[in-house]
Amino acid sequence: MSAVRTRVEAMPPGQARTEAEAWISWATATVERLDPLSTPPRLLDVPEPRADDLRPFLGHWNPYGPTY
Repeated sequence: MSAVRTRVEAMPPGQARTEAEAWISWATATVERLDPLSTPPRLLDVPEPRADDLRPFLGHWNPYGPTY
């Protein structure tokens, strides 16, 4: 990005330079927004599993254990 800035700074004043500067601002903001390392990583908040959470995957089995 620094090479682009250097090139734009060397451009004569005018519409092309103004548009290039606007593009640089947009690109910089987009990179900062999409960068996954711009905020510190954190662990996900995983809820405590319940027996009923298994029910869709067990078919005819009971998630609470065997019944006799």
